[in-house]
Amino acid sequence: MKKKVIAVFLAAVSCLAVPVTAMAEETEQAITVNLTADPTYTVTIPASVTMDREGTSVDVTAENVENLPEGQKISVTIAGTSYFRDNLVLETSEEVAPTHSKYLRYQIISDENELIETDGTLDLTAVGKEVVSFTEDGTKQYQIKPVITDYVETGVDYTGSITFGIAVADAE
Repeated sequence: MKKKVIAVFLAAVSCLAVPVTAMAEETEQAITVNLTADPTYTVTIPASVTMDREGTSVDVTAENVENLPEGQKISVTIAGTSYFRDNLVLETSEEVAPTHSKYLRYQIISDENELIETDGTLDLTAVGKEVVSFTEDGTKQYQIKPVITDYVETGVDYTGSITFGIAVADAE
C-alpha cells in the first residue's frame, strides 16, 4: 500500500513539474475616433404678428448655422397654441353682436406651400407641422391667413399665440 501512495504522490509531483502551455493568440484592434461638434444655430421668429383680412407673411431667420450633419435640417414646427386642443383659433375679449362669434379661425401656409389648419377636433391638428426649415443661414416665410365667415365681427381685435418647436431633424 505504501508503494501505491508513493506512486500516486510521484505522479502528482511530476504533473506539477510539467509546464502548462496556454494557447493564446494576439489580436490587434483598430480604434477610430471622430469627434464632431454639435450643431449650432440661431432661429429668430417675430414676437408678434398683425394680419388683415388678406393675412400676412411672416419672416423666420436662421443665422450662424454650423456643424449641421449631412441629411439633417433645422425644423421649425408648431408645438401648440393658446386655444383649446391647440386649434388655430384667435379670440376676442370685446363684446360682439349676438349673431357673431368671439372666435376667429386662421390657417398657416408653410414655406413648402402646405396648408395647415384645424377643425376643432383631435383628428385635424397643427401640432408637429413644419412651417419652415433650414440647412444654412437664410430667411424663409410662411403665410398666416384668417378664415373669414359671416359670423366674424369687424372692428374688434382677435388675439392668440403659437408656440414653436425648433429642432434638428432628418431632411426628407
